[in-house]
Amino acid sequence: MIVDDVLAVLVWVTALRVFAPDVCKTGRLLLRAGVRVGVSELLQNPARTPASDPPASSRDLEA
Repeated sequence: MIVDDVLAVLVWVTALRVFAPDVCKTGRLLLRAGVRVGVSELLQNPARTPASDPPASSRDLEA
């Protein structure tokens, strides 16, 4: 029983040591890609201020 528990812990520790760098690298890659997409969206579609919004027409309100 004790030996089985020790072996299970060793398996988990080994798996963590093997796969943790890849998981961290993938996480950083996804975050970097998300930042790129967010920045490109902000640069392409600048935020509107309330003064620059066109007045709403009656057709826009019906839809």
